[in-house]
Amino acid sequence: MPPKKELPAKERALFKRLIQEYETKKYKLGLKTADAILKKFPEAGETLCMKGLILATMEQRAEGLELARKGVRHDIGSFLAWHALGILQRMDKNWNEAVKCYSMALRIEGGSNVNLMREISYLHMQLRNYPAFVESRLNLLKVQPHLRMNWVALATAHHLAGSLEQAVRVLERYEETLRDVPARSYEHSEVLLYHASILFEAARYADMLEFFSAREAQTMDPQGVALLRARAYLATGASEKAEMTYETLLKRNGEDRSVVEGWLSAKGVKAVSATPEEAAAAAKALTELSELLPKSAAARRVALVYLQGDEFRSRVATYIQSALQKGVPSIFADVYGLYKDDEKRRVVEEIVEGFREEWAPSESAADQEEPSSYLWSLYFLAQHYSKLGNTDRALVLISSAIAHSPTMPELHMMRARILKRAGDLHAAAHAMEDARTLDGQDRFLNCKAAKYQLRIGRTAEASKIVGLFTKADAPDPVADLLEMQAFWYLAEEADAWIRTGNFAMALKRLDQIDRTFDEIYDDQLDFHSYCMRKFTLRSYASMVRWEDQLRSHPAYFRAALTTIKLYTRLHDEPALAKGGSNGTNGELTDEQRKEAKKAKRAELRAAEDAKKNAAKPKVEAKKADDDELPGPPKDEDPTGSKRLAALNKPLVAATSLLAVLQERAATRVETWLATFEVASRQRNWLLAARALTHAQRLEPQHPEVHRQTVLLLSSLPDLAAAPAPVRAGIETAKAQLLPQEQSLEALSSTYVQAHPASGAHLLGGARALLALRGDAGRADALAMLQQLPRAETQLELPTLVEALGLLPSFGADDAARAEFVKAAHERFPRADAFKDKALLQEEEKQREEERAAWAASKDEAEGAAEAGSAPTQK
Repeated sequence: MPPKKELPAKERALFKRLIQEYETKKYKLGLKTADAILKKFPEAGETLCMKGLILATMEQRAEGLELARKGVRHDIGSFLAWHALGILQRMDKNWNEAVKCYSMALRIEGGSNVNLMREISYLHMQLRNYPAFVESRLNLLKVQPHLRMNWVALATAHHLAGSLEQAVRVLERYEETLRDVPARSYEHSEVLLYHASILFEAARYADMLEFFSAREAQTMDPQGVALLRARAYLATGASEKAEMTYETLLKRNGEDRSVVEGWLSAKGVKAVSATPEEAAAAAKALTELSELLPKSAAARRVALVYLQGDEFRSRVATYIQSALQKGVPSIFADVYGLYKDDEKRRVVEEIVEGFREEWAPSESAADQEEPSSYLWSLYFLAQHYSKLGNTDRALVLISSAIAHSPTMPELHMMRARILKRAGDLHAAAHAMEDARTLDGQDRFLNCKAAKYQLRIGRTAEASKIVGLFTKADAPDPVADLLEMQAFWYLAEEADAWIRTGNFAMALKRLDQIDRTFDEIYDDQLDFHSYCMRKFTLRSYASMVRWEDQLRSHPAYFRAALTTIKLYTRLHDEPALAKGGSNGTNGELTDEQRKEAKKAKRAELRAAEDAKKNAAKPKVEAKKADDDELPGPPKDEDPTGSKRLAALNKPLVAATSLLAVLQERAATRVETWLATFEVASRQRNWLLAARALTHAQRLEPQHPEVHRQTVLLLSSLPDLAAAPAPVRAGIETAKAQLLPQEQSLEALSSTYVQAHPASGAHLLGGARALLALRGDAGRADALAMLQQLPRAETQLELPTLVEALGLLPSFGADDAARAEFVKAAHERFPRADAFKDKALLQEEEKQREEERAAWAASKDEAEGAAEAGSAPTQK
């Protein structure tokens, strides 16, 4: 390694000042100082690296990184140059390169720089390189054995690496070195509880109980101790002690359902009862618990799962009545889980209908119930009938509730939800706007209104609504929502852009969701050091394991699945990507094209406003140099067209997403269905067959599983020339997917006959028939589709909407489509998907007239009130 290059004395003094200016965040002065040195010594490596570090801090990352690399080349033997380059690589989230730079800096320094050793250990943890992490923490402990943090950090490293016994040994040795521990020390308490949790994780239950018996007085989390102890008692078969401990916990908090389930296990009762005898035993035990804890709503609610007959009717009536009289809006969501049992659903309906009739306003009633009880019974029943698909009854009830209390936003929200479930999205958005205007300062109501606007394709209006609660200085509302990681908005807007055909903007929003998950994962870097300093060891271990499963989050699964579907569509129809630059892809309706143009104009206007504001001279007082922080980075692709243009191989991009889903969402059938779609297009028949066998094991009767099975077995090429392992794998999959004695025609016919009344399965059978016979099967498949809207078919609205979109691929002409739409409209009369343009416009006009009339009557009433309160003029 060549020696470090030294500067003359004057420049060395300037360089020390440069470091001081960087550390005190005086970046502009630092740049001037660096330029003063580089003017005389343009190849001063350390100065180049420091200048690059300052530029990167001022959001000039690319230029700063290039300068730092140049500085390392000029002064490769400088510890500081490698350290600065490592910091820049870490800023760019390039963890592997940062480790290399830090390691080189440590090697030059002599291997004793504690700060560098600590930083390298955190980077190893970020990369989940556990062997290197353990080694780096061990080296730190050898250098600084007097620091408690180094002991617990080594124990944590062994624990997360899976070496539980090693972690226990380190903690035992650490505890032996302690002297004069204060009586109430949070740090020591946390170490003890962490030690006990590792013993429990290692299944050393007896050792854990013995450990607590000697040290419980030193712990400061009695609930954590009791939980660990109760679980250990349960694991060792000490049911009586476990029951007593769980009862202690329930007396502290009787609403923790996990503790209630633990108490049931201690009583020998199964949480999921398979027989009537087990259900009766659970009901008896929970009755006993309710008597022990009369204020515990959790005990009463869990008991309803197991009770039957008259006992259930009595208990559920008391439970619901109490909630309705107290005005608990969430009571329906609470009891909806009981609807899995049709008899219990019927009993709940009878009970609440009885309450509604009993509490209805009446002039003759002497002891009339509170009006609010009647209102909440209407609210409950509206949700009940909406869930059951009885939209008309639900709307009647919610209208009665609104007539009773017209200024309550929750009622208008429920009306919007009922209309949304019925498919009347425009009326639902209108109703949600009514709810929003009743309380314009409620952020939740505004967000719901924005979501409903997105569902009818009005992205500009949705952005305007959410903009009421975003930063005023943000380039646009969506940029602030992205900073707040508002997955719901990004996902809904992506779906809205897909519906309007703007795939460029849809891909942009979906990519932003993916990058946000990257940011969440990267943000844990700071906690590797923070949690060690603060001794929050149990929370730290939970956080690391949660981060490992981060991409199993529902928001990521939804976004990834939507992206994969979009990639496959772009692969099938490359022409759709050509319109990405103008924001409209595919054939759009006039309304969709209008909304897309409006949204684009709003985005361009926001960008222009931001540019004008940036160009305006600063009139405020000059800020201090250390207060000047870089602004938000400029959006280089506001319309998403660059991202779409760069997508040359959609299936390759989809494969990387599928790899994550296969690891984090392997139990979801959608993962394997999407894998099949990509693999079949790549003609990777072995992967397609294996994906299909996975899907069949999860949901063998899923409509898409049946369609893909027929598609695979009818599309397989001759396998004689395939490699033996590939041929054997596909043959094994074929044997699992199709019995030897059955043909594909018989398989398709048997599948439809097995589900004669299911709309989803009928659609799957029609698509399978089309895949099997091709053009020759279009007539029969179309005839099956035409049966979907019939009254006796059990189907949901999305299934019928999907079938409507598939009609062209089945060869349906205008007459066949009109017949289908007419039958579907009779089945779902409120659904927008089955209304013609004239009807939609007429309904929209009627809603606007009603709102205008309401606003006029409101203004008139306010004017009359003001006139009545004004003083009389003589």
